[in-house]
Amino acid sequence: MSVLYSSFLYVIFIKMDLNKVMLIGRATNNLQVKSIESTGTPVANFTVATNRKFKNRDGNLLEDAEYHRCVAYGKWAEVLWKYLTKWKRVYIEWRLRTRKWQDSEWSERFSTEVIVDNFIFLDSKWQGDDLWDNTETVGQAIDDEDVPF
Repeated sequence: MSVLYSSFLYVIFIKMDLNKVMLIGRATNNLQVKSIESTGTPVANFTVATNRKFKNRDGNLLEDAEYHRCVAYGKWAEVLWKYLTKWKRVYIEWRLRTRKWQDSEWSERFSTEVIVDNFIFLDSKWQGDDLWDNTETVGQAIDDEDVPF
């Protein structure tokens, strides 16, 4: 085993925690974008569906869908709002966040979300029945100074 690999394992398993999510799926709705009142930062909320195929005990092939609540902030929210529409495929990564609150009956409720920090649009402009109506380049780099956090 190399020294570099041993150091990597030491860092991962001893020194740090890891909260990383990677999804490839389809947007199930058009994005909803709002702004945080205190800062004016755009926030996009959307859902991505991932499918899983498996065989049951009888050998029949079945398919199951999992739905993931996703949240993006700042410039990422604006880019996703502009280009990600229902049924478009997307790769998303970053971390999970679980929020806790009390509902109107004072019961504790939880919601787990994927906080989006990186994404790649996987469908081409020409894929499907519709054509994206915007001709701007999606993959333009965004300066770190433009991101409010």
